[in-house]
Amino acid sequence: MEAVKLNIYAQGFVSSAFMRVLFEYLKNQGVDASKLLNEPAPSEIDRTLFRYPMERWISHMGCAAAHLGDPLLGLHMGATITPAHFGVVGYIFASCPNLGASLQRLQAYERLVIEENQYPMEAAVDGSDIVLKWPPGVISGEQRWREFGIAALHQFSKSISSQDIEWKEVCFISAEPLCPDAYRDFFGCDVLFNQVATTVRAPLYSMAFSLKKPEPILVTLLEKQANELLDQLPKANEFVMSVRRYITNQIHEGEPELDNVASKLNITPRTLRRYLDQYDTSFRALLEEIRQQLAKQYLLDPTLQLSDVAQLLGYSEQSTFQRAFLRWTGLTPNTYKRNIQS
Repeated sequence: MEAVKLNIYAQGFVSSAFMRVLFEYLKNQGVDASKLLNEPAPSEIDRTLFRYPMERWISHMGCAAAHLGDPLLGLHMGATITPAHFGVVGYIFASCPNLGASLQRLQAYERLVIEENQYPMEAAVDGSDIVLKWPPGVISGEQRWREFGIAALHQFSKSISSQDIEWKEVCFISAEPLCPDAYRDFFGCDVLFNQVATTVRAPLYSMAFSLKKPEPILVTLLEKQANELLDQLPKANEFVMSVRRYITNQIHEGEPELDNVASKLNITPRTLRRYLDQYDTSFRALLEEIRQQLAKQYLLDPTLQLSDVAQLLGYSEQSTFQRAFLRWTGLTPNTYKRNIQS
């Protein structure tokens, strides 16, 4: 796969529900979240398809924790989770016949909640227990997400189950905090730190616990909608590569236009910008990257003059191309040619 600025498998994304929980929590604490985080409030309409880079959300959590002076922000936010926060996915989880079925749906629709493909949740039976496991990722500040995620799972399970759930053990990869007892009080079980993976251990029999409001017909209808939403989610190796392909096709005709590429993809320009932002890139960044790659290829051809290369890259002026190449490489095109020919 060609290189892009962000590899989705390295970073990941969270659904807009995560940002909404943070905004709601800050509002309830009397804090203007938009001002504090320099981030617009998430749309009330979309609760699934629009997503945020995980590192951005984690950074916002760090900022909020520092502002509130709350090292347990992840736990406190997780305790506020409800099915409504996650829209169709949340209602699927809450409408299943039992906790085991809800867990199966979580695995099936995890990508609608969080995009962490390299490190998805694993579930395994260990004797009389079920163990949920999240291997360590490569994201800076990952412990903030893990604490919130496990706290949210704990709260969500309690809120939808008809019986009290007693977890046996929770493990975190992060170092032991100054207040470990607060974690044990929150989860009601042993909590270990400095572990090789984030895990939750619970009695296997709890998977048979019925939910408060099982609605099998509703689950069927909602799953159809969730599957359609999964199909709409952009994939980095498909979506970004499609944008790159259309940019490349248009370069020889002049300056590629975002509106034209969006039209080719049957989406609006605003949606194109939003999706690219989710992959921590932009139309301009992709265009620059493609031009740089093509320029280096064209400069290998001794039959092409600099004016020809500039034209092939969609520049109206040779001088514009020369300045761009110098910015990319620190070399003029002629110096680059001499270096590769020597």
